[in-house]
Amino acid sequence: MTEAYSSLLTGLVSGAITAVITYFVTLSKARLELTIEYDKELRKSRLEAYQKLWKIMKPLARYSAERPLTHQIVKQTSEAMRDWYFDAGGIFLSRASRAPYFELKREMQAIINKAGLQELKDAPLNEELMRALHERGTALRASLSDDIGTRKSPFV
Repeated sequence: MTEAYSSLLTGLVSGAITAVITYFVTLSKARLELTIEYDKELRKSRLEAYQKLWKIMKPLARYSAERPLTHQIVKQTSEAMRDWYFDAGGIFLSRASRAPYFELKREMQAIINKAGLQELKDAPLNEELMRALHERGTALRASLSDDIGTRKSPFV
């Protein structure tokens, strides 16, 4: 009789332990799958938002610019970036990309507010101002690319 109880007790304890382990493994797997799905959706949404911002920044191109960079172009681009930030993409900016985004915006705002440039809004900016904008723009584009992994080797 005691051997039967011992076997029964061993079976029940083994079953309970197996059930608990199975529960936690299943829960962990479900969380991991949800996290993976969330990350995929976030990456997709970021890619769409960042593509729009990339296009908005086209007038700030360092190479093969469509036209000389002027106060007016900086102002228009800054306004378009503001609209992008509040209407579509700002919520997708990672913490890492927020700093370069706002550094570029601060540089643009300094040019917009600069005395003398407002009257000469269609005159090309001097080399020093353009260099600062190009450096900030390059830093932002690099950060955006890092966020979505477009400049990394394939994971698989």
